[in-house]
Amino acid sequence: MTWTEIGWVIIGLAVVLLLFFSLLFSRRGRYAVRVNPAVNAFVKQRVRSLEGGKQSQVALGDRFWSRSYPALGLHALSVSASLAETDLGAQETQVFAAGTGELALFARQILCGTYQGGYSSALNLILTGPTPYAFLAGFLGEMGLHSPGSVGLFGHYGPMGALILEAAQIKGGHPFAAAGSISAQAALFLTTRDLLIGEEIFLLPGLMDRSPSLQAAWISEDILRVLLITLLVVACWWLQQD
Repeated sequence: MTWTEIGWVIIGLAVVLLLFFSLLFSRRGRYAVRVNPAVNAFVKQRVRSLEGGKQSQVALGDRFWSRSYPALGLHALSVSASLAETDLGAQETQVFAAGTGELALFARQILCGTYQGGYSSALNLILTGPTPYAFLAGFLGEMGLHSPGSVGLFGHYGPMGALILEAAQIKGGHPFAAAGSISAQAALFLTTRDLLIGEEIFLLPGLMDRSPSLQAAWISEDILRVLLITLLVVACWWLQQD
C-alpha cells in the first residue's frame, strides 16, 4: 500500500467517523469535552458583565487574512458566532470591533443572522481602522468611552494586543486572548493569565458552543490521532525487523 492510498484511507475513515458520531450525538449522549479554566472564566465573566450592565468587548483582529496566518480571520468569525448566540437578550452591552472592512462585513452578516429572530439596532459592530495602529487607537478609544466588564482578543493582531489587554485590566475588565501572531503570543504570555496558544486555539469554538457536530469532530480527531500514533509505532517496529 502506497502513502497516497494510506492517506485516502484516513480521509475516508474520518468522513465515516464524523457521520457516525454526528448522528449519535444528535440523538443522545455527549462527548466529554476538554476542560479549559481560562475559557470557563472568560465565559462566566462575560455573563457577569452583561448582567451588571457593563460592556463585553470583543476584538476580531486587525486583518482578515495574512500570508503567515491565513486562518486567523475565519477563526475570529467562528468565535463571534458562538459569543453572539449566548447573549440574545443583551445586544446593547456587547461590542464587536473589526480592523478591516471584510472582517466587519462578514461579522455583520453572522451577527444579523444570529439575531434575525430578535434583531435590535443597538447591536454594536464598529470598524476601528484599516491599519494595525488605527485598530489599536480605535479600540482603546472605545474602551475609554465605556469601561468593559470583559475584553476578548481574537483573530490576527501583533504585540500591540498586549496594550489592549493591559488597558482592559486597568479599567477593571477581565482580559482574554486567543490566536494572534507568534510575536503577539510572546508579548501576551508574560502579561495575560487567560491566554490560549497552540492547539487550544482551535478548540475554542467548541468550548463555547457544545453542538453535536463539534463534539463529533472532536472525538473523530482523537480517534484518528490515536490511530496515527499506533501506525507510526507499528511502522517503526516493522522497519527495525527488516
